[in-house]
Amino acid sequence: MAMRFSSSDLAAFYYKFGTMLQAGVPIRSALTSLQKSGPRSMRAAVAFLGERVEQGDPVHEAITEYPRRRFPNLDQHALAASGKSGALDVGLLSLAGYYENLARARRRLISASIFPAVILTAAVFIAHLPMFVLGVLGQREYGTVDYVRDTFGFLILLALGSWLVLWLVRWALKNPRLAVRTDGFIRALPLVGRVRFDYTLSQWISSIRLMLKAGFGVITALEFSSRTVDSPLLEHAYERARPLIDGQMEVSRALEASGVFPDDLIQFWATGEQSGRLDDMLDRLAKLYEERWRQSLEALSTWLPRIAYALVCVYIIFQMSNMIGSIVRMYSQALGQ
Repeated sequence: MAMRFSSSDLAAFYYKFGTMLQAGVPIRSALTSLQKSGPRSMRAAVAFLGERVEQGDPVHEAITEYPRRRFPNLDQHALAASGKSGALDVGLLSLAGYYENLARARRRLISASIFPAVILTAAVFIAHLPMFVLGVLGQREYGTVDYVRDTFGFLILLALGSWLVLWLVRWALKNPRLAVRTDGFIRALPLVGRVRFDYTLSQWISSIRLMLKAGFGVITALEFSSRTVDSPLLEHAYERARPLIDGQMEVSRALEASGVFPDDLIQFWATGEQSGRLDDMLDRLAKLYEERWRQSLEALSTWLPRIAYALVCVYIIFQMSNMIGSIVRMYSQALGQ
């Protein structure tokens, strides 16, 4: 499987590319410039795109043919939509904003996870230290091998278990039989589900808005956005709403009947349909959900250390109870003798 570019690199590339086009720089000249000023990991790809554009290929077709790394499907469709409408710069800058938000979210989660991870690691080593000291003093059969097993071994198992859980979730999200249920289960999770769902809705709305501005119809924009945004739950909801829309039901009512979309989204959409200003309503919705998922991310970042501290306390209490029990048994045996 071909590797993907990082969100940070894509954000920088699309922003510079879109800014140049807005300034009136021709596509080929912009790509030539980006071979020197763009992200290092993308310069070979930029050179490839420049060659294909010079041969007459549009940008959205050129990125699908790059063999070494894979551009996401969302990028291909967004650039195709904006390119056909003559607003390629708008599509590029929209993608830049999308990937910048994604990179910011990942950085925030990683930053919020570092300190709890350090605390947990320290707790694992400190909790077993008294047992190790007793072993060194000869008061207990607990040597270096035991200490390494209970510390490094435990942390390695914990890391492998976490990796396995993440792998299973990603596998389930790609499995047609499990994807919708898995996505629904994740949505029901406190904090994590809220962040994921709000973020997905934000990108779903932004994609629809971009396609409408590119001249596509509402149905086409809905279908494309539901299939390209990484959410089996939203895609399934659209598939349930599609027959109702084909039956001449208003889109807002059809989306409401799916039982997935929030009430405020339905209300905004219905207002846009009735007033004939759906574009404006989608702009407001995009800003609303962008702010909402950032607030959800802030809440998750706040609670992650608290959850880690609670787990550390439970772990320390468990280890202390084991140690105290061992000491009590040891003295009981000594008194019995």
